[in-house]
Amino acid sequence: MSRRLVCGAVLLVALAAPVSAQIFGGIVYDPTNDANAVLRYGQLQRQLAQLITTYQQIRTQYRLLRTQAEKLPFSLEARYRSLRTPWRPLVATSAYGTTTTWIDAANTGHDAVTAYTRATQRLGSYAGALAGLSAEETARIESRYDRAQLADGAITNGLEALGRLRFHEGSVESTVRNLERDAYANAPELHTQIAVLNKINATGVTAARMAKDTNYLLVSLLEQQVLEATNRR
Repeated sequence: MSRRLVCGAVLLVALAAPVSAQIFGGIVYDPTNDANAVLRYGQLQRQLAQLITTYQQIRTQYRLLRTQAEKLPFSLEARYRSLRTPWRPLVATSAYGTTTTWIDAANTGHDAVTAYTRATQRLGSYAGALAGLSAEETARIESRYDRAQLADGAITNGLEALGRLRFHEGSVESTVRNLERDAYANAPELHTQIAVLNKINATGVTAARMAKDTNYLLVSLLEQQVLEATNRR
């Protein structure tokens, strides 16, 4: 009985003492190492789960990029390329040479004032003829005379705009052709994300310039329509 009491007391003392390395049968056993190993194992499990999630995300992104990089199963040029509609230069005969400069201005935009002056009759001067008219008649004639000069300016401006647009048509067509070739090309380097963005930017700039030229013509037409409405009034 005394021996059992001694063994129980030793066991209670061992349980109450801090956890430390023990020797059993000549083998050192440290519970702290096992606890740390369990913690590292849990950390490795969480890292593995994170790696699996990251792998799935990368795989999904790769499949999306691969799908986006696939070309259409047909020739873009054969399917989408359209024929060019060229701008023909103005061609006309000039039996007495009065419209030669007009034809040149309509094709180049050069010296539109001279071209219009030669193709039309100059406005004469009333000189002292207005002195014998009433104030009301004088005001009416003067306004008509000035409106005729204003119409001359609007028509000259329109002629110059038309000629410059026709003259620069070759440059615009060359730019559109280059964009068309790059868009329908089979070279992979012309279809990367940066290459596509560059082509979109170039297309936007070209479209903006063409819209500006279109507005220029519309303004010229509006000027002439306003003058015609004023004359009718």
